[in-house]
Amino acid sequence: MSTASSPSRPSPRASTPSTSTTRATTLEFKCAACASLLNFINAPAVPANATLEESFVLLAPELASRERRERSAALEASSNARGGAHGGQFGDSFVVLSRGARRARHEGLDIKASTLSRIFDIASDMSDVDHPLCDACAGMALAEVKRRTAQAESECAAYEETLERLREAEDETNATNDDVGNISHAVEDLELAEREAEETIQALEAELEATRVARSKLAKKAAALDEAEETYWHEFHAFKKNLNAHLEKRDSILARIEQAQTHVGRLEKTNVFNDAFHIWTDGAFGTINGFRLGRLPNAVVEWDEINASFGLTCLLLHSMARMCKFTFTQYKLMPLGSFPKVRDANGNVFELYGPFSIISSHKYDKAILGFLTCLSELAEFMRARDVRQQVNPPFELPYSISGDKVDGKKMSFTFNRDENWTSALRLMLTDLKLMLAWCSHKDS
Repeated sequence: MSTASSPSRPSPRASTPSTSTTRATTLEFKCAACASLLNFINAPAVPANATLEESFVLLAPELASRERRERSAALEASSNARGGAHGGQFGDSFVVLSRGARRARHEGLDIKASTLSRIFDIASDMSDVDHPLCDACAGMALAEVKRRTAQAESECAAYEETLERLREAEDETNATNDDVGNISHAVEDLELAEREAEETIQALEAELEATRVARSKLAKKAAALDEAEETYWHEFHAFKKNLNAHLEKRDSILARIEQAQTHVGRLEKTNVFNDAFHIWTDGAFGTINGFRLGRLPNAVVEWDEINASFGLTCLLLHSMARMCKFTFTQYKLMPLGSFPKVRDANGNVFELYGPFSIISSHKYDKAILGFLTCLSELAEFMRARDVRQQVNPPFELPYSISGDKVDGKKMSFTFNRDENWTSALRLMLTDLKLMLAWCSHKDS
């Protein structure tokens, strides 16, 4: 940027008043930025007797080193061209202007203009801006320099902060190195814990595998149980169906049994002897099932009816003895319908039916006597049984029997009046009815 300024810079013009010891000089340059005309008015002239040491340009130290490297050759060549023997002295922090013959040759404005031009070239080379500059451009350049300076200072501060952080990190690293031993032990502990954890994991995996195998077996068992349960429910429902059928059948049988028991109860309460042998009275006659037993002068009863009555009476007494499991001792009844007979211990048989002749009437009387004897024996058996069972009062006939008499009335037919015979038969039927009632009570 600075190399372009010297060739294009116009030659300065100068005017010198004749009345002044120190000449007032007017120099004109163009601004390198905006090309406006610059006037250097009353620029002090170099005194004729000025020494070289009084004219110099100071350079900043940081710029001097760069300038020393970049401009060493150029300055030396320029100094040699002008005949200065002290060109080697430009290396430090200032530029020395030659004196002697050089000042003698260039007295006047030319040397001043040349000096300024050289100064501007040096300034242009040492900065990023070409010189000379007008006030406005110099202000803008100064502002730009200040901005760059502030930016550089900010960067330096950032660098310093970064360096401080690096130092702190280094300190922390040094402090961390002190814990390396502890960390090593911790790492060893962690590695040991890791190995133990791996062993635990392997054990858990083995346990998990065993659990899976057991689960598989349990699943098979569960499937078998489900199948068995399904079979069980099928069998259960079939059994329930059969059970319901059996229950219905049982209920039906129980209902029939209940009906049968009710009927049996009615039958048990029914005295078959009372129904089969109905003993009652008909006037002066005693009757059994409606057949009269006896005869009167004014009421002649046929022998067929009398025989039927004696046949039923003999059958009733024989049936009661069998029901009581009693065996007659002296006589044995032979109920043969309307032709009953009585047999004694000797085997003699006597007919208990008529008609009969006067010669054979004694057999009829013996048959009646045997019948009354059997009746009396059964009555005594009933009484003895009540006594054993402590029944109070014990059974007793309402009309006592003694031989062939009932309550003192003779029951044999021969040489007996019809009225007495009929009355004795009626009392005998009454005793027989009481004996029938006793049997019915004991049976129930």
